[in-house]
Amino acid sequence: MSEAATLSESNRQHWDELAKSYDEKPWAKDIVRDIANGVEKNRDWIGVDWVNKDVSGHSGREVRMLDYACGPGNVASVRGTVNTKHSILVANIATQTLFPYVTQVRGIDLSSGMVKEFNRRAEALGLSPDQFHALEGDLLADPATQSAIGGEEFFNFDLVTCSLAFHHIENSELASRRFVERLKPGTGVLLIIDLVPHDGHHHGHGHAHGHGNGHAHEKGHDHGSEQADSKQSRWGPFPAHPVDSTIAHLGFTKDRMESLLKGAGCVDVEYMELDKELAFGPEFADKKTRAFMVRGRRAE
Repeated sequence: MSEAATLSESNRQHWDELAKSYDEKPWAKDIVRDIANGVEKNRDWIGVDWVNKDVSGHSGREVRMLDYACGPGNVASVRGTVNTKHSILVANIATQTLFPYVTQVRGIDLSSGMVKEFNRRAEALGLSPDQFHALEGDLLADPATQSAIGGEEFFNFDLVTCSLAFHHIENSELASRRFVERLKPGTGVLLIIDLVPHDGHHHGHGHAHGHGNGHAHEKGHDHGSEQADSKQSRWGPFPAHPVDSTIAHLGFTKDRMESLLKGAGCVDVEYMELDKELAFGPEFADKKTRAFMVRGRRAE
């Protein structure tokens, strides 16, 4: 089995086990909230022609979003929903913030457990499959093996997001190209939210994110902050943790992300580092890091 396939399978197994519990820790919810606030603050910067479901008469215009490594979904009160007293399902940071401004969300995740939980929560909240639905799939696999996500429904999106899962994907170049392929030519936007390089700090494993191929998740991304044992992590002089086997990269630089998006066929590429410092669990309060957003528009 190739290294990428091994990483992908490690992620699948890890997140299947955590599908129903990994987004419960208060510090993980804090991370989702803090990054979501940054996304909301900079929503216009993303560059999508949003709809506003609080305002009647958006002319039936569709704005479709694909959330890759979507995780199980959270229940959260989101600004701008049709009924602000109603809690809606949010798949992760990007979906939590942007769902009020799109008409349809499609999720893809490696983990069948995450997909089942995502759809269960959506149904419990009265969201129709047309509005909010996820399928198990792997955008980095041979397309011939991915018929479930190969139809027209999974192309020509106005927005493709990957939130705090990109560092779990071994082949960053291929992932970037596969994301861009799913966008509308000329107008579709790719948005990746992830972490700046950790400078040797173990990324605490207890993320708040979403996940996918050779990836993991977000949404209050609980890698699980409890230590697995006293052995050293393969990432440095830190205690080993079960999530170690799911990580491919310890963050990304601005130059690296801009190069990836441009190489994948994006133009108008822009990068932004968010202000809030993040601690992935109380034991990492002195090893905080930051998140970034990078966006690019698919060329004609």
